[in-house]
Amino acid sequence: MARPVAPSSETTSPHQPQVVLGAVTTGLLNTSEPLPLDAARQALALVPGVEADWRQYPVEQVVSPDLYLGLDCRLAVSSGSPPRIIGTARARAVLTAGHFLQGSARVDVLLGASKRRLPWSHYMAHTGVAEAINKARPADIVTGFLEDRPAKSILDLGNTGAHVMSLLDEVPQIDRRARLKTQTHRLLWAALVQEDVEPDGHVEAGDDGVFRVQMSMPSELLPDFMEMCEILALHHWLLAALKNAFDRSSRTGPSAERELEAALSYLGHVWNPKAHLPHAMRWFWDALEDAAQLSWEWQTTLTRVRDKVSLLTRKAIEETLLREVL
Repeated sequence: MARPVAPSSETTSPHQPQVVLGAVTTGLLNTSEPLPLDAARQALALVPGVEADWRQYPVEQVVSPDLYLGLDCRLAVSSGSPPRIIGTARARAVLTAGHFLQGSARVDVLLGASKRRLPWSHYMAHTGVAEAINKARPADIVTGFLEDRPAKSILDLGNTGAHVMSLLDEVPQIDRRARLKTQTHRLLWAALVQEDVEPDGHVEAGDDGVFRVQMSMPSELLPDFMEMCEILALHHWLLAALKNAFDRSSRTGPSAERELEAALSYLGHVWNPKAHLPHAMRWFWDALEDAAQLSWEWQTTLTRVRDKVSLLTRKAIEETLLREVL
């Protein structure tokens, strides 16, 4: 998927990353009802003295201030020795429609900035950036990160996002009585930063259920790309949660109707991928829709759920009438 872009005359800054890596972990906020906007703004004010960002239309969304977490680990690479990186990752919580919580983490990787570990004050002067002190090719870093091979000393931004989500577990606005069973999902993304290239990327849905997004782009598109990945992660999670609820309804017998009603109540009204999609990323989303037909799959699954609820309701009414006649 590629979009033409005008050539840029920008030069590379000494603090401009060659690679940016990110992960989005998505799940359901453990509440029985959607968190009202005011309560969500209070809950996501995770940095003292800094308010959460928010928007009300067309879909309510609250975004926490960025948190910065120290890193001293190694990067997975597809070939060669894993380079050591030191610095900070930035992470934030995103709550959409009062119910859908994401932990989104990102780190900008500087290659060749230094050959030895420097004092923390050096790294804290450039928050959200990690410096690699061993040589590595950008393409090998992107491939290694997206392969997502867990190891104790390897960078794991998915866990960073999950940690940010866990900060909301104990806030008083959460009643911890969600009626829908769901699992968290993870999306990994990686960007090769190149100022004079046409934006070009692709999405891969792995057998492990993880979406992987890779793109080459100018640095000015990074915020829009990160937001697009958060939107894709949310809608991939919504689709998976609805399909899982439908599958479970086939196994749970008498509780099938209760399972599907919870799915409709929590999920049925939320699908709107272009609600907050940056204009600069619409070409990418349109290409993804052409290839994967996510919206078509959502509508098909939603129709099946509603049809099954109607059938179960009619069956329950018929059984009640039959008992009254007998």
